[in-house]
Amino acid sequence: MRPTLLARARKAASVALIGGSAAFVLAYLAVALSRMGYPFELEWMEGGMLDHVRRVMDGLPIYPKPSIEFVSFLYPPLYYDVAACVSRVVGPGFTSLRLVSFLSSLGVFTLLFAIVRRETGRVFPGILAVGLFAATYDRVGGWFDLARLDSFYLLLLLSGVYALRFASMARGAIAAGVLIGAAFLTKQSALVIALPLVVAASLADVRRGAWFTGAAGLAMGGGAWLADFSSGGWFHYYCVYLPSRHPRLDGGWSSFWTVDLLPALPLATMLAAGYAATRVPANGGRRRFFFPLAAAGMIGSSWSVRNMVGAEVNNLLPAFAAVALLAALAVDEVARREAASPAMIWRSTALAVQLALIAQLALLAYDPRRHLPHPADRAAGERLVGRLAAIEGEIFVPHHGYLAHLAGKNGYAHTLAMDNVFLDDDGPARQDLQAGLVEALAARRFAAVVLESDGRYAPLILSAYEARERLFDDPNVFWPVTGGRLRPEALCLPKAAAP
Repeated sequence: MRPTLLARARKAASVALIGGSAAFVLAYLAVALSRMGYPFELEWMEGGMLDHVRRVMDGLPIYPKPSIEFVSFLYPPLYYDVAACVSRVVGPGFTSLRLVSFLSSLGVFTLLFAIVRRETGRVFPGILAVGLFAATYDRVGGWFDLARLDSFYLLLLLSGVYALRFASMARGAIAAGVLIGAAFLTKQSALVIALPLVVAASLADVRRGAWFTGAAGLAMGGGAWLADFSSGGWFHYYCVYLPSRHPRLDGGWSSFWTVDLLPALPLATMLAAGYAATRVPANGGRRRFFFPLAAAGMIGSSWSVRNMVGAEVNNLLPAFAAVALLAALAVDEVARREAASPAMIWRSTALAVQLALIAQLALLAYDPRRHLPHPADRAAGERLVGRLAAIEGEIFVPHHGYLAHLAGKNGYAHTLAMDNVFLDDDGPARQDLQAGLVEALAARRFAAVVLESDGRYAPLILSAYEARERLFDDPNVFWPVTGGRLRPEALCLPKAAAP
């Protein structure tokens, strides 16, 4: 290809990449803003997260002994505390929790751009990092803005990476350690990322590595000790003991690569791997190890969690952010080599890299409308809440306790939280929880029980209750737009007690 034609092709490719990146960011913003105020679940665990935040606001413990009243999810407390603070200002409900995630996702975009811009001295690779990550929105199930902790967690991780890489000496290392510690107190998989960062910081400067290690260790250990002490040991039970016993998927170690990462980001992963492979043996001092090690930790954290039974695509966010980061750095690396060498091969390589990223963005194209609930879903939810409110007495809605709250009733333990205890514990806590659930249903403690679409606890429920009423006439309404395909299905009323 002639130099003039090559230059024109490069310019056109750059424009296409910038336009494509902007399109994915705008598509995400449109979806997130359109559904932020939706009053029902977009994903079936959102209601459980809302229950946790409500307990914080009410001054109740989020790590009590498991009972039918409440069972905690297996997460540390920081997200709940932050979401509760926002809820006190904005008001309780999904909007507050989704606002935390939405603002966190904007912070993630900003940090990806800032990290790449600061590292390369160029704007273009920073735009690519943001656009490529934004384009994975569909592949992570639209999780960026859900009432879940993942975007907030990723914000803390990238903030720690930025501080460790660019902030000055001891203060930057301490700030980075505190941020990574905060990430750990949001989600335990931050520990997997912390270890490579300790190595990277220590390779660059032993003293700085010591400051980072000490700050991170103090934040993690001190925060965990405080949570455990204040909960009478139940924090350890929920956030350490149960997760350590959670089963792994057969073949999960390989399916992360063959099902999750490579099908979604095949070309970007190749660029990221190429950058790491050429960067590590290159000149430039020990700081050259930083981003390959940081990315390895982020990908490793996704890998370590995604192969657990029940793990969802939300766990891919750190891995996708890491690939976007390294792929953008790869673009800059090729541009630098082109500038240093007059050889045509580097001009052609630069064009090939840009075309590969255009193809990668094309592979990630999606219809944003699939992430929006339909007006019929909202109407069906409002009718359901009205029906539940008309029942005199308490209602047990195993998967969706927040619906009972909307109907003016008390909420009870979430199915997934209870199942974690049933699956991972064989001691007295499990036995007491199971006995409490059996006793409450057998004694017909509830005026009504909702049978869920997956039939969870059906034999136990139907031994004391009778399915009397289908809750939806339309088989297509009120399903979550992402995650488990679950909805309330039948209203069950108490059977007459045996004489």
